[in-house]
Amino acid sequence: MNTDVEQLLQESMERLAAVTVAPAGLVGRARRRRRRRRLAAISVASGAAAAITAVAVVTAAGAGSPVSTVSRAQTTAYVISRVENALAGENFVIQARASGIMSGSVHGHRYRYSGGATDSWSFGMRNRMEEFTGGNCGHVDSNGWCTHRGGSVRYLADGTALIRGKLVSAYITYYDHRYSLSPLGHYQLKPCSKTAQLALGGPAVSVPNWPALIKTMLRCNRATVTGHARIGNVPVIVISGSIDIPLPKGYGRSVRETRVRVGYTLYVDAKTYLPVRAYGSTKTYGGAGGPTISSYVTNVRWLSPTPANKAKALVTIPHGYTQWTGSRGNQ
Repeated sequence: MNTDVEQLLQESMERLAAVTVAPAGLVGRARRRRRRRRLAAISVASGAAAAITAVAVVTAAGAGSPVSTVSRAQTTAYVISRVENALAGENFVIQARASGIMSGSVHGHRYRYSGGATDSWSFGMRNRMEEFTGGNCGHVDSNGWCTHRGGSVRYLADGTALIRGKLVSAYITYYDHRYSLSPLGHYQLKPCSKTAQLALGGPAVSVPNWPALIKTMLRCNRATVTGHARIGNVPVIVISGSIDIPLPKGYGRSVRETRVRVGYTLYVDAKTYLPVRAYGSTKTYGGAGGPTISSYVTNVRWLSPTPANKAKALVTIPHGYTQWTGSRGNQ
């Protein structure tokens, strides 16, 4: 497996140690791990309660007369084609808000953690993701660890920034007032790769050029139309899929599990075929550590590409922040 996946998964343990009551020593080891951009890691580091709602919607949507395998396949091919066409013609700023919950165990200690919101803005290769602490974490200290006091605050931002007229990757940690910059394209998701599959279990739209990823992933022969539902007053078509892959050895040893199962559901507007909600879940299993379960629900809006909306898809470096000049991964 791509070594980036292993590192991203290992970061989930770092984040977990920061927000749960873990045995002495685990937090210390986690603090020494490298801090890098959160992407697929978030899929393992947050979420699970929203799964109940998502499953209930899919179950209700799938009720009714049975559908043959052939007609379901034909329906899936037609819907995926329409979704691809809608995404290919999109010229919108994509706004999304995700929330999630995680449960599992660390060295025999059970935990359940409600993650903070993740806000995302995307326009082509421009993207901005802001992650907030959860209510049980509250404010954080200068090292990024929860104080369990106060309300939710901004924790980090990741995406692209416009520096001297050039688009670059930017990463901000609000708790220590630092940022780092790197050339655009230092992190690429190869469609249908294990890294991309893991990203489907995390918050949607935090991936650069999310429409392109979804268009390709729908063609990986793992998605099926599973029914119809309504989100508010909007009728939607439900597309679901799942992926089961082995864990990287390093991360597998950390959590004492061997495999990870990623599930995802895409809710597309029945008229426009644009996604309005995405659900992703991740479950590690197959070992003695006990499963870690996470899930994210992301609500998506498609906004007109006004200058003001496009500006929201860029990371802004706050005044007075210090640039990290070492390796971005060690910020």
